[in-house]
Amino acid sequence: MNVKPMQSVSDYFKAMQQRKDAHATKDQTQLTSIRNILMLGKKLRTDEMNYLQRHDPSLYDQAMSLSMERQAYEGALQHSRSKADANYYKTYKLMQIAGQLKHGGSEELLMRTNSIQETHREFVRSSKYASLR
Repeated sequence: MNVKPMQSVSDYFKAMQQRKDAHATKDQTQLTSIRNILMLGKKLRTDEMNYLQRHDPSLYDQAMSLSMERQAYEGALQHSRSKADANYYKTYKLMQIAGQLKHGGSEELLMRTNSIQETHREFVRSSKYASLR
């Protein structure tokens, strides 16, 4: 009776399971990293968006929604006539988000809040903001 082939099959399946576990851990680490970027209000790179689209469609939808909201807010800031207008619009957007807290979804609202604040910080550092009265 030859035991060696059975052991090599067993070793093969054990190695495959370890590889599968390592891949799942890597995926979870990548998703956590991307979620943290969103929580900080930062923009995602194209490769991160593609990764989300493949591995977490619901988080991808959230990220797309955040991106569109950020773009709309950036556009509104670009049309500000004064620094007070820009600051008023920031306050207005944050109050809008705060009003939605009663409906739940606090993680998404935190992402939205941080995205608005990050976008506003970037605008304040721009030459466009410096040229406003």
